[in-house]
Amino acid sequence: MATTQAPLTTAAAPDTAASAPIRIPAWAWVVVALALLQITYAFVGQNVLPDVWNHMHEFFHDGRHFLGIACH
Repeated sequence: MATTQAPLTTAAAPDTAASAPIRIPAWAWVVVALALLQITYAFVGQNVLPDVWNHMHEFFHDGRHFLGIACH
């Protein structure tokens, strides 16, 4: 009596593994929120963070002039 084997297939099995969620630490969300807040207020000419961050305001202030947007 002869034994039979299943035919070999060359097609790869579909990837059914679910992707793991990306975990972002809480401190990163705080940094992003503060940066967005500073950028937002820099566009309206106010500074909500300490004076150490004033260079961000100046950067965006000069950027407005570079783009031709009058701000004063």
